[in-house]
Order: sequence, then structure tokens, then C-alpha cells
Amino acid sequence: MSNYKLLSIILILTSTLISAEELFEPLKDFFKEFETLSADFTQTLLNEDGEQIEKMTGTLYLQQPNKFNWHYKEPYVQKIITNGKVLWMLDEDLEQLTVRNFDSDIIEKTPAAIILGNSKFKKHFIQRGLGKIEGFDWVELVPRDLDAYYKNIRVGFDASKLGMMIITDNLDQTTRIDFDEVKKNIKMPSGQFDFEIPANIDVIDERLIENY
Repeated sequence: MSNYKLLSIILILTSTLISAEELFEPLKDFFKEFETLSADFTQTLLNEDGEQIEKMTGTLYLQQPNKFNWHYKEPYVQKIITNGKVLWMLDEDLEQLTVRNFDSDIIEKTPAAIILGNSKFKKHFIQRGLGKIEGFDWVELVPRDLDAYYKNIRVGFDASKLGMMIITDNLDQTTRIDFDEVKKNIKMPSGQFDFEIPANIDVIDERLIENY
């Protein structure tokens, strides 16, 4: 999976609030008094025929505003961490770390804007409630831009508990993320959203290019 797609999927879930009047009830309930979140997840990539291409598992931690730690553990280790200012993306197998400035403005037209609190949310996305399907309350979000990378994003809730996310891209590939052990508003360990660069790793610091 490309770094761009991987990061975009993660940013969909990482987050500040958008105003309650812009949300269907499941989203509104989920984000009510939302400060932190932790969860285990299983992420499955399916092709246009519904055949499994890839399956990954890991853990995630979120904290307002704009802090997250997304850790893929199987079948290989990847970490994407931000403290709201700097973004680190580590691929342990490749022994490579990419560092960039974290800027929520660059994802205004991506699915990340759904829960990143972007004031232009309604301009770029159409949302509708899908009702209850197989035990989940579903909300669908469709980009207004026909050239957007994603066709739609569907988020399923069990009451106010995040249960599942299904993302369909323009290649008709589907990313399904199942969440387990979801915990809201727990205390996060000190340093959870900071990153210490390991020794003997190739570092690509894109901030140097941005500032050139």
C-alpha cells in the first residue's frame, strides 16, 4: 500500500471535532466530549472482485488536538505518529523514516476533513445516514469532487462506539477497518505522541525540501 493512501486512511480517523449541526446522530454521539481514543484494529484491503489483497493488524491512539499514534504490527511493522506539529512515518522492514511537517490544511479535500474539524467540510463532502445494517448505524460520506481519490467512506457505529469503516477508492478497491477494544477518554502515557529516531535508519526529512 502506498504511503499516500496509508496516510490518508489514517487521517480519516484522527482528529478534532466538527460542529454538531454538521453531523448525523451516530457521528455526533461518537464525538460528544471526545478527548482521547485507543483501539485495536484489523485492516483488510480487497480488490474490485472482493478478493483479499492484504490484511494488517495493529493499535491506534488519538488525542485532541491532532495527535495520533498508528502502529501496524502484523504482517510487518509500520508506525505513523504525530504530535500535531511533526509527522513521522517509519517502515521498519525498509529501515526508513520519513519526516514531514503536519499540516491539516493540505487534506481539506480528502476524507480526513470529515473528522479533522475543517470548516469547509460541507463544501467538499455530501453525507447521509444509511440507517442500521447488520447491527451497525451507518453514515456515508461522498466527495463532491469527481476527481477525488475516494468514491465514498462509510462509518459504522454500535451506539456511540466506533465499530467499522469501509472506504472505496476510484480503482474500486475497498479498505475495511474493524475496530476492537475501543476506549474513549482514557489517560495517555507521557510521550505517546513523540518519536525518538532509532539508530542506523535512513531518514528522509521532507521539511528540508519544504523549507528550501
